[in-house]
Amino acid sequence: MTSEGLKIDYPLYDADQHYYEDHDSFMRHLDPAFEYAFHWSTGDDGRRMLSMGDKVFRMIKNPTFTPVAKPGALAEYFRGNASVGADAKKMAGSLEPARVEYRSRDARIKVLDEQNVQGVIMLPTLALGVEELLWDDPAALHAVLRSLNTWIDEEWGFNHQDRIFAPPVLSLVDPVAAEADLTWALERGAKTIAFRPAPVQSPTGFRSPADPVYDRFWSLVEEANVVIAYHGADSGYASYGQRWGERTRFGTFSESAFAETLSLNLERPIMETMTALITHGLFDRHPGVRIVSAELGSGWVPELVRRLKITYGKMPGSFKADPVETLREHLWIAPFQEDSIAELAAAIGVDRVMLGSDWPHPEGLAEPKTFLDDLTSFSDEERKRIMSDNLRELLVGK
Repeated sequence: MTSEGLKIDYPLYDADQHYYEDHDSFMRHLDPAFEYAFHWSTGDDGRRMLSMGDKVFRMIKNPTFTPVAKPGALAEYFRGNASVGADAKKMAGSLEPARVEYRSRDARIKVLDEQNVQGVIMLPTLALGVEELLWDDPAALHAVLRSLNTWIDEEWGFNHQDRIFAPPVLSLVDPVAAEADLTWALERGAKTIAFRPAPVQSPTGFRSPADPVYDRFWSLVEEANVVIAYHGADSGYASYGQRWGERTRFGTFSESAFAETLSLNLERPIMETMTALITHGLFDRHPGVRIVSAELGSGWVPELVRRLKITYGKMPGSFKADPVETLREHLWIAPFQEDSIAELAAAIGVDRVMLGSDWPHPEGLAEPKTFLDDLTSFSDEERKRIMSDNLRELLVGK
């Protein structure tokens, strides 16, 4: 069965769209004392380079986004089509000037109208690599994110007319600063918060995000009924590959078949993050916390369900509730276009699966509505839930 002839007579809700940050996004409101923490320079080849502290930002080869690849240019590559794999970088090389709607809210609203998208979680691009480069300087990290978040609120709005939900990007590296940053964002109407999936790394070591030291933060999240959005980011997992003799880093193209096979930079971090949140009791202490996983795949969900079932059978006393039911209650997920959405729905429930187009990134969909092409095995009612209702109810209610 194909999606040809399937109609969409309802507005879409997209859990994963992006903007491209401006040149001054992180600097416009940056405290002068931390100017060293985010700065541009020109390399020997004449290209603009971005550094954070004393580290060069390498997650994205062209952090100025001038020019950029077209939306959906790499869709076939990311679906694992071996016939195009060798030419993937050439496909991405089909570049164009950044469109105004990538950086302008008003222009983007017009595009959302054309896409029939009523509501969207609008996520950053550069910001997804900040924490990994600045965790060892907590004051600078929080200063840079505060500057960015002020820019986000000015340019996009944390909640613009219940249509664009542009989450502030927060970090738990400094628990006191995290609470202050969250309180500031809530006062400005934030309904979503963006995090990278990873353990919390600071100069004093590693902690689980579910460590009780962060309970005041999670209490604020729960009280305000905001949604936590985990998105693909530099989660610091290159160190795992290095232990196997790999030289890997997070980026658009995997540099290693080892890292790609293990989904070392995407599925593994979110699987481990959700495992920590469940087994370390976050949802027992804060049952109102809701998690969205976007652009982190979904193949890990059935495997996590399998592992939680086995662990619960062996160690029931380690859980206050069935951990599989806890996962299903607290997680909403926007899968990759190449994932088996039927397997995901079987593992977590249709009411927890959402459209995520990744527009306008080249690895996403050229048109959000074409997500429907992968839903032909679902009923009309189930398709509507996935394409619209699930995220709408999460963000604006029934």
